[in-house]
Amino acid sequence: MVSSRIEPSIPLSVLIRTFNEADRIEAAIVSAHLLGGEVVIIDAFSTDDTVAIAQRLGARVVQNKWPGFGPQRHFGEDVCQNDYIFSLDADEIVTPAMAHEIRSIFLGSSIPPLMVVRKKVIFPGHDTPPPFGFCHEQILIYDRRIARTGPNPNWDKLEISITQKPITINEPLWHHTFRDWNHAITKANYVAKLAADTQPMRHPFLLGLRLIFEFPYTFVKFYVVRRYMLGGLDGLIMAVVSAFGRFIRIAMMYEKAKHAHRTLKDKR
Repeated sequence: MVSSRIEPSIPLSVLIRTFNEADRIEAAIVSAHLLGGEVVIIDAFSTDDTVAIAQRLGARVVQNKWPGFGPQRHFGEDVCQNDYIFSLDADEIVTPAMAHEIRSIFLGSSIPPLMVVRKKVIFPGHDTPPPFGFCHEQILIYDRRIARTGPNPNWDKLEISITQKPITINEPLWHHTFRDWNHAITKANYVAKLAADTQPMRHPFLLGLRLIFEFPYTFVKFYVVRRYMLGGLDGLIMAVVSAFGRFIRIAMMYEKAKHAHRTLKDKR
């Protein structure tokens, strides 16, 4: 077993969900060890070497059949040893500068219960984010005594019991969103079908209206507002893929709603 122990330790559990992440879990765990806290892997019974690699690197591995994004993280929160959780994905990297900033907060006199993490996207085939790239912000470091992940299988939204404003970690996380463009399309299809299967049924007319505007709106949002245009052709591809993901999600929801609407009409 290999573990890079940073002293003094801090009361933080880095929680990583995995399924067949053998090609990139090592980088995530090694970066997480820079924080000097516990590293917990919640694995959905991977069929590759994910578990073996995680254990070799000193992470604690607990396996749980995949119930969806929200429920899997909620399960992980229960098995962590510390109350403070840092939800990290297997495709994300904690930079040394970010680790130093977080450790400084935890070694201070008072630890805030909620912390916003800024994510910088790295396009497939690249090792670093584009210059002046957009940062997505999300509360990813939190005290589980006042914030827990909800049950929605489509996403891992926190249910927070206090109104205190979170602080923001200035140094960004590096996010390798997709391995390649094939992975991007595959993931878009998976998320789209998951949404169609689990989200509340909506009227097909309203979903049809969304279909008209969803692709151009999302493309402009990512390419211009989120500054993917700074990534050259790869940024253009990323914006198109992101827009396609949103479009196909609404298309699958529309397909299901239309079928249910027709079935209901036939029964009348």
